Amino acid sequence: MADDLSFSAQVKSELAHIQTDLDSCQRMELAGLLRAIGRVELQGGGRIALSLTTDSSPTARKVIRLLRTNFGLEYRVMVMRRQKLRKNLVYRVYLPHQERLQPMLRACGLIDDDGSLAEWVDVPELSHDNCRRAYLRGTFLGTGWVSSPERQHHLEMVTTATEAADAIGQMLFGYGISVRMAYRKELLLLYVKDAEQIARFLNVVGAHQSLLHYEDVRALKEMKNRVNRQVNAETANLAKTADAAARQVEVLERWQAAGGLARLSEPLRELAALRLANPDASLKELGEMCHPPIGKSGVAHRMRQLMALAGNSE
Repeated sequence: MADDLSFSAQVKSELAHIQTDLDSCQRMELAGLLRAIGRVELQGGGRIALSLTTDSSPTARKVIRLLRTNFGLEYRVMVMRRQKLRKNLVYRVYLPHQERLQPMLRACGLIDDDGSLAEWVDVPELSHDNCRRAYLRGTFLGTGWVSSPERQHHLEMVTTATEAADAIGQMLFGYGISVRMAYRKELLLLYVKDAEQIARFLNVVGAHQSLLHYEDVRALKEMKNRVNRQVNAETANLAKTADAAARQVEVLERWQAAGGLARLSEPLRELAALRLANPDASLKELGEMCHPPIGKSGVAHRMRQLMALAGNSE
């Protein structure tokens, strides 16, 4: 995938190039886009206009293609530059009042049968799996964002309508994706922070190349984390072993200076001498030096006896 694009932009670019021959799916993808980035303008006298604004050029091209394919609407495209972020372009697709506009808004669920703006309309097409997937694809194209898999896992979409947020949440739940909701100023944020569910979402909306990249990076990241945990555990064990050996040497040296080692049994005296001569050796290595060799557990047992006797003698 291109290095000069963010992962989120790469996902949107892939989704924007998905084409379906089913008119119903095209309408639902457009419906998701309209709900996400569309703004209906009431001009009085029953006249309405519509504008869609995005900073993603693939998304803007997808909007235009869907409008042209499904409804044959008149539109104008304006490209503007953000005042605060001069490098970012904003694309605005404007549809003036025209005869076919209101039927399109009704078919996409933005207005009800009375012609009033609606937070949510259950359009029949959303009872079909492929249309729901298309709607979610359009929603993500409009307001979605997903973090790079190299970072913390996070995917989000926003909407202004509570009913729409609930409906989208129910759609996602049907695919085994549980979203959380939070308010961000006047917007409702739907977000997912679980890597498995983000991967599932990418699959649902059809971002299969992005999904492969996401899974590859996630697998590599998890492998590195697992190796780091093992290294940290081994380092901690080595430090623990070294500390224990240092304490044993210290105790035995004091006991030796006091003449206490001479009163030990032969096996314990042998182990004490080996520890003093090999302060960095592990218990397993000490056991291999014994005559006859003994296992690690045997060495540990004798060492506990040594430490207990040394402690009682002080």
